[in-house]
Amino acid sequence: MRSALALFAALTSVPTAPFFEGSAAAQALAWARGRLGRSVAVRRRRGGLILSYRGAGPGPALALAAHLDHPAFHLSRATAQGAAGRLMGGLPAHLLKGAAVEAFEAGARSNVPAAQGLVSGPEAGGFFPIRWTVPPARGAKPAFAVLALTPFSIQNGWLLSRSIDDLLGCAISLEVLRQAAAGRWKTNLTVLLHRAEEVGFIGALDLIAQGAVSPEDSVISVETSRELPGARPGRGPVVRLGDKACLFDGNLTALLDLAAKNTARRGLRCQRLRLMGGTCEAAAYQAFGYEAGGVAVPLVNYHNGWGASAVAPEKVRLSDAAGAIALLGEAARLFPQQSALRGGLRRRLAQRQAKTTSAFAKMGRW
Repeated sequence: MRSALALFAALTSVPTAPFFEGSAAAQALAWARGRLGRSVAVRRRRGGLILSYRGAGPGPALALAAHLDHPAFHLSRATAQGAAGRLMGGLPAHLLKGAAVEAFEAGARSNVPAAQGLVSGPEAGGFFPIRWTVPPARGAKPAFAVLALTPFSIQNGWLLSRSIDDLLGCAISLEVLRQAAAGRWKTNLTVLLHRAEEVGFIGALDLIAQGAVSPEDSVISVETSRELPGARPGRGPVVRLGDKACLFDGNLTALLDLAAKNTARRGLRCQRLRLMGGTCEAAAYQAFGYEAGGVAVPLVNYHNGWGASAVAPEKVRLSDAAGAIALLGEAARLFPQQSALRGGLRRRLAQRQAKTTSAFAKMGRW
């Protein structure tokens, strides 16, 4: 877990927003170069990053999908006094008036803002007015703004951040990949780090459209998702049976159930629930024919304030994040043995078709 926390701290050392994930992606790539070595291939695509470990040779991979963005404001009509902020993603609009924000240029290299301000009124015409309290320096071009909340803090077993959703999912997925590569696991494991999830799964849909993810692969969405009855912080990660849009694949859920059973023998807790507070990228992959499932870490102050009386950092229990790493690691180790999963079944049937083609050739046409 220490390695995952160090990675999360690196990812949050720069701000992120839908379509402005470049700085967080650069942190992930720098970490990958230093920690994963040549056993992991890295591909950069318009929709995100794809990191692949092939420890089992040809065949399907288990793909862990997370996203690099978090809800924020896109800025326009900037003056010396302020700017207009278009909300990108589901921040709690009813709590935003008077909230402090920090504005950044597109390629921000640190959490030092280019300007600071306050949301000075409710949304009007699709934009929130932002009044500078510290205006940008001459020549600066603030492009987006995030809520002025802690990037990273640990307090009494809790992890707090302005952007746990879903930079923690990225850190968890990459940590599982690191363990697989370091341990030379006999499995195929891919990590998908998407862009622009918060505005409609744009990065995931782009990777799907490009054919960048094999249809043989099984995709698990790794999210931090709003706490609900049956998905409480401190009780372990959640095997997500579905989201608001759909139920997830039964065979892939069975793999996660088996992984949860095995980790329970080591004293790790796990929850199991259909989380209907929203939709996740598993629904997008499933809609396009992929075998998809989900694992979530229960999240307090979802999107910086849903369920709270004021904007606040998101927070999760550290034990739940550690449990998610263990659960997904066990699922990755079990993956090659699961003959019922779609990629393996498709491959066996394709081999059968190739062997029996000659029989049809001998019989001729009808």
